[in-house]
Amino acid sequence: MEDKLMAAGRKVKLIVSDIDGTLLTSDRKLTKENITAIKKAKEQNIKFTISTGRVASMLDYYTKILEIDTPVITLNGAVVWDPVRNITTFDVPMNEDELKGLLELCKYYQMDYGVMTMGTNYFSKNSFRIARYQGYNEFAKSHGMSIMEVGTFDEDHHCIDGIRVYKLLITDRDPKRIKIFEDHLHTLKKTGYTTSEPGLLDIAENTVNKGLGVQKLTETFRLQPEEVCAIGDYDNDISMLQYAGFSVAMGNALPNVKKHALYVTATNNESGLAQAMEKYILE
Repeated sequence: MEDKLMAAGRKVKLIVSDIDGTLLTSDRKLTKENITAIKKAKEQNIKFTISTGRVASMLDYYTKILEIDTPVITLNGAVVWDPVRNITTFDVPMNEDELKGLLELCKYYQMDYGVMTMGTNYFSKNSFRIARYQGYNEFAKSHGMSIMEVGTFDEDHHCIDGIRVYKLLITDRDPKRIKIFEDHLHTLKKTGYTTSEPGLLDIAENTVNKGLGVQKLTETFRLQPEEVCAIGDYDNDISMLQYAGFSVAMGNALPNVKKHALYVTATNNESGLAQAMEKYILE
């Protein structure tokens, strides 16, 4: 098995890492070990980028600190964003009719919900998630980085008329209320969902997933799947682990995620990303 891992690692020309629970520690910090390993990869002409459920406007700090000049995969694969040219290179928005129906359902059940766009991101007035994004904005501003534009929905959601929406987030700690939406989502033809943390539904167009984003990036660089390493920890990472020739799950990953990985590394608090890179990919 060790020989198989070494052979797979030596083929890698592109490393794609999840952010939360993978690249960052549990307190959302970059370790020196991860930064050093990423820098070394670039020196060896191995591309490094990130794949995340976050919107592009929340990535400025990380792309600059890590000097990422490769397009990044955002919104679970709905948007591939070039941070150097500041443009979208690939995107798949949600179906407007099905989104409208979901928003009405969210309003009826008084859910905590929000939509992600490439501009302002809107949330229900009862959303606790706004505080999280506002916290990120304070952090970004303190480091001279761009912030994420945040607003609240008007009564009938007219604020998003004519705007491309890439993701709908629904949060609830009650599994029964979440199940109502899961059952409804299974009836839709053009909308699907995944999850990136407990009690949260990440809803997007049904072909969207991180694997699609990695595929588009791989095609851009004219690489083969066996030349890609994907690293993650949660359900929304499985599709990219399945696509990549060298798949790595974090030590803190969910059990079902580990089943889809060729190798399980140390945890995010132990710089498991750097450990996997140093052991199998870097010279």
